[in-house]
Amino acid sequence: MDVFNLREAVVNEYRDYVESFINIYDERADAFVRERLAEGELWPDPALQLNPAYQPAETLGELYGQSVIREETASFFGHNIRLYQHQREALDAAQRGDNYVVTTGTGSGKSLTYLVPIYDAIVRAGAEKPGVRAVLVYPMNALINSQEEALKRYAENFPGNSVRFAQYTGQTRPGHQRNEIINNPPHILLTNYVMLEYMLLRPAERSMLATATRDVQFIVMDELHFYRGRQGADVAMLLRRLSRHASRDVRYIGTSATVASEGTRDGRKQVVADVAKNLFGAEVCPGNVIDETLVRVGQVDPPTTQAELRAALELDTPKTLDELKRHPLAAWIEFTFGLSEDDEGRLVRHEPQ
Repeated sequence: MDVFNLREAVVNEYRDYVESFINIYDERADAFVRERLAEGELWPDPALQLNPAYQPAETLGELYGQSVIREETASFFGHNIRLYQHQREALDAAQRGDNYVVTTGTGSGKSLTYLVPIYDAIVRAGAEKPGVRAVLVYPMNALINSQEEALKRYAENFPGNSVRFAQYTGQTRPGHQRNEIINNPPHILLTNYVMLEYMLLRPAERSMLATATRDVQFIVMDELHFYRGRQGADVAMLLRRLSRHASRDVRYIGTSATVASEGTRDGRKQVVADVAKNLFGAEVCPGNVIDETLVRVGQVDPPTTQAELRAALELDTPKTLDELKRHPLAAWIEFTFGLSEDDEGRLVRHEPQ
């Protein structure tokens, strides 16, 4: 797959869609808009990055053995699931009763930073008790659908699951499906900020609102960077209105891959903490802004001189192990390209350990 051609195809299709409903009568304004579109105003430049290696922590089975989580929690998600360090730190923050924000990269398992502690808290409090314990707020229904499917897969692998979850969005069909959720709310409610607003306003949802706020312990805001400007202010006020209905102190959790990217690490944490505090209307300490803990994957040093780099870039892939060993950058090449020798003496790619 040529990822750059794929990117161009997606951008061109999106450009055609956007331009299809642009009809500006003023020639100067139209020329300005067309020029900005041609410069790529609505789509970023292509980027290529390597997935980082996150510091591993204990498995859920090991955490159960240490009495950190309940056996039901380990069984639901999988005893062999090994957490990353930032996921373990989030679990610790949740069990301390702190508000926290997780700011790690895409693919770092941010959903487990709140699902594991929420599920464990529900089990500890008694899943046989009805009532919404956690409200998970997503900016898009696609994210809600994806999260619900992931929870269903976990539940299918654990017949003993007693924690109920359901989404409540505009896609929830009126009638029996919606009435079932209103009359018998799940422990974990997946929704968006628009439906959350409706829950506070529409008479039909008031019974669920009363149930949701009576026992709610967690409010999770996924993709914090989405809530900015006027929309961010509206959502901040919405959360304050929701918290006033709650009969207990609510713990707020936020996740985002891109909230602050400049300055020192401590400075970035302070910025994220301030953003979360303004949105939640609740204190978030910079120490509870959880970022990535990475480990070095490469066991050999990369080229350090221009000559070494040129040799590496111009190298033809060696055909045999002997050819590889004769090269001055053999160790670096072997690791970088993931090469090893098969039973017939040919070099094949493998996943570096």
